[in-house]
Amino acid sequence: MKDKAGREIDYLRISITDRCNLRCKYCMPGDIETTDMENLLTYEEIVQVTETAAALGIRHIRLTGGEPLVRRGCVDLVEKIKNVSGIETVGMTTNGVLLAEYAKALKEAGLDSVNVSLDTLDETEFQRLTGRDELNAVLAGINAAKEAQIPVKINTVHYQHLDWKSILDYTNRVQIPVRFIEMMPIGYGAAYTGGSNEELFRQIEECYGNVSEAGTVRSREGEKYSADIRDLSYTEEKQQSGKHGAGPAAYYRFPGLNMDVGFISAMHHKFCRSCNRIRLTSEGYLKLCLCYEKGVDLRAVLRDPGKKQTLQEVMKKAIFEKPAEHCFEQVSEMTEHNAMVRIGG
Repeated sequence: MKDKAGREIDYLRISITDRCNLRCKYCMPGDIETTDMENLLTYEEIVQVTETAAALGIRHIRLTGGEPLVRRGCVDLVEKIKNVSGIETVGMTTNGVLLAEYAKALKEAGLDSVNVSLDTLDETEFQRLTGRDELNAVLAGINAAKEAQIPVKINTVHYQHLDWKSILDYTNRVQIPVRFIEMMPIGYGAAYTGGSNEELFRQIEECYGNVSEAGTVRSREGEKYSADIRDLSYTEEKQQSGKHGAGPAAYYRFPGLNMDVGFISAMHHKFCRSCNRIRLTSEGYLKLCLCYEKGVDLRAVLRDPGKKQTLQEVMKKAIFEKPAEHCFEQVSEMTEHNAMVRIGG
């Protein structure tokens, strides 16, 4: 369905837990209070929301957390969602710690892709950032997903001391696309200084060659134009090296690399005009934009014996009112103050 800005909303990110086996400094740095299980949506309720979302035009689902693989039965949920009529793809975002254990089963359940969060390849820095000594487990998980023939992408947060060169050398060697994500002022992330993807783009060009040499792309009107290396906002036409899922990354191929590099640049290059996604928190709150608290409590609807409104009516009305754009550049205007782990990655 379309929202009031005329955008086609076809992508739903579902957080299935607020628990995690890492303690990343910009997400969940300490032992924060987690939600009681009875207040989380059950898998049956998640499937019910997915079925309703599919009826409204949602085609792509991504399971997130917390860390989705720490919730028992996650593989079975993947299979159930994959079998919902109208759902075309089911992906997962994970920190990778348990991925080696579950990769084969996830493939058999129908998982279409997995995004693995990886901000450093240095063991000491990894432990500093995540609070755990699990780098080797993450790398083993990535290898296991590849062996299971699940398409893998790496998510790397562009934090202040990012060693992007080692990340690119690794992803180029293992032939996995990487996306650099600008730090957003959500939850604990507001206390951290992130880098600009625009500056990172320039640095990568200096090392691996000028993207403009890779050719041309087409505008929506069909006219050819040189790739604007400073415009890192997403459009389908800017993905010079093919489609990489339903998300907001703008992908480029640098001459000195043999895999695609994506940039999710929410801070410096808004992609709100092409935003096609909504989020469901683990407690059942349907969020329309990361920046704002505005949304609707679907758990209350699901568990209301009176059923004053149908789930489809509530979801349709909420999606139509999706905000036109975020206000990360004006933090004082934000109304969302929950930690990212409460919202869903």
